[in-house]
Amino acid sequence: MTTSNSLALLPQILSKLFPNSLLATIMAAFTGSLWLAMTAQLSIPLSFTPVPITGQTFGVAVLALLWGRKQATASMALYLIEGAVGLPVFAQGKAFLSFGPTAGYLIGMLMATWLVGGLADKGFAKTFKGALASVYVGSFVIFLGGALGLSLFVPTEKVLALGVLPFLIGDFVKNTLAAGFASSSHHLTKK
Repeated sequence: MTTSNSLALLPQILSKLFPNSLLATIMAAFTGSLWLAMTAQLSIPLSFTPVPITGQTFGVAVLALLWGRKQATASMALYLIEGAVGLPVFAQGKAFLSFGPTAGYLIGMLMATWLVGGLADKGFAKTFKGALASVYVGSFVIFLGGALGLSLFVPTEKVLALGVLPFLIGDFVKNTLAAGFASSSHHLTKK
């Protein structure tokens, strides 16, 4: 069974293991936050920008497409709380939420999780094209939040060069992989 298949089935498995739906939801949120923390550690710092390349956006896209709005957003919120209280879950093992150059990306990821998860709930993750379109909507939200936050720390004319353009090729690859994982795993879930 592939990682995406395992991740897709996890909420269903947990609901069978824990008949109490609240406990199953909490366990799923905890597991999802671990997934996000792991993908965040796939990080490559860039010398010319305070924003690293990370696997975090891939983690957000996969989780939102596979789990939908409620469970994916709960996982993302828990992930942010974990980082806020000092757990080293953010990229490069960083902790504590501070209003720095990458804070806008984290806020954008929370909003994108909610939005892409909602699109998945409406059936967009059933096909590769629908999943891909959904994650590009999410990417737009993440880049918008990131660029707005970054603009408070770098000159406005450098925001695109430092916070968006260097990440577009990687975003294309991550979005394509996430859409492929989600659409191929769809038959395993009830969505």
